[in-house]
Amino acid sequence: MKYLIAGGWTAGTAAAQHLRKLDSSSVITIVDAEPVSYYPRPDLIDYLAGRKSRDQLFVHAISWYGENRITLISGRRITHIHATEHQVVVDDGTVLSYDRLLLATGASPFVPPLPGADQAGVFTLRTLSDADTLLAHIVPGATVVVVGGGVLGLEAARSLVEQGMKATVIEFAGRLLPNQLDERSAEMLMEHLRSLGITTLVGAESQEIVLGERGAAGVLLKDSRLAQGEFVLLSTGVRPNVTVAREAGIATGRGVQVDGSMQTSAPDVYAAGDVIEHRGRVYGIIPPCLEQAGVAAQNMVSPGTATYEGSIMSSSLKTCGIDVLSMGNVNPTQEQHVQVIQAQGQQTYRKVVLENGIIVGIILYGTTNGAQQLQQAMRSHTNVATFQDRLADLDWDFAGM
Repeated sequence: MKYLIAGGWTAGTAAAQHLRKLDSSSVITIVDAEPVSYYPRPDLIDYLAGRKSRDQLFVHAISWYGENRITLISGRRITHIHATEHQVVVDDGTVLSYDRLLLATGASPFVPPLPGADQAGVFTLRTLSDADTLLAHIVPGATVVVVGGGVLGLEAARSLVEQGMKATVIEFAGRLLPNQLDERSAEMLMEHLRSLGITTLVGAESQEIVLGERGAAGVLLKDSRLAQGEFVLLSTGVRPNVTVAREAGIATGRGVQVDGSMQTSAPDVYAAGDVIEHRGRVYGIIPPCLEQAGVAAQNMVSPGTATYEGSIMSSSLKTCGIDVLSMGNVNPTQEQHVQVIQAQGQQTYRKVVLENGIIVGIILYGTTNGAQQLQQAMRSHTNVATFQDRLADLDWDFAGM
């Protein structure tokens, strides 16, 4: 059996590992556009801050691929898929055949249609090359303007501040991380960022990137405010890389559309990771990528033996030095009949959303106390009504839950 994987990052590499365990005699080939082996993209933040060296980024040495009989074709991308013939064309003209194909081509940074976005001094952060470019433009004491106050934008701002710069973050929404935090926890995060030397402008809409003597010199907002800086970093989300699939006649929406077995509309073509759309949802975070890769690999070896039911949206991260867990419905509407339990300390906050005694949403800010127990209770749909009074106590150790 010949398995071909387009894209060698989180989903692609995880799928290759699963395939090798499930099928010891198969031929596994990964074609990846980047010229280096797999590294977790979130680790670019540590690299940018100087907390990790370049060599520390890579999960596997090149020898690992050979030891696992996985062929890695790096620095190349698949440009055409001929699904009927079970063949692909690589950008150097090479034709590769497959029995089963996995599309794990990921996503690319979204560049908003701002005037000036294409000029010098405007950057994105997705690859190691992007990080190297940013490092080369660091000017201690100068300011970087980050457009986008998501996790990546905030962490990039913090990394550049650690390298001696100042940072201004522009966020269109009315608060930071609107999908992960509520108003109170977002306010606490903003206060923390201020203590680090990061200015945040929320409810701010960018109008254009202004030009200075050496390229981009800031961002003009629609309310006429000007955020000045040495350069501009766009952190405005990503878009699934669907072009090759779409041109091959494979069904796409916002991403490559898959069913519960992670199969696309084309026979023997599967997809996983940031590139996919499942039941109308595009995830774009690592935990679902890993789940999808496992299901895809299982079905590529034994079709119909595994099902992906979707993932609970969960973010467990350290945002600018603060532990944050966000899971499920953390911002219920008034129309939803839920009970909200909150507990707040000076720098810690807990919010648990219950529906008929079942946890449907969690925020833990500045604390990891109860994280494991709360996540398990939510995933298992455990009724926690008998503990709800304890949930308002930040010091409760959760031992009896």
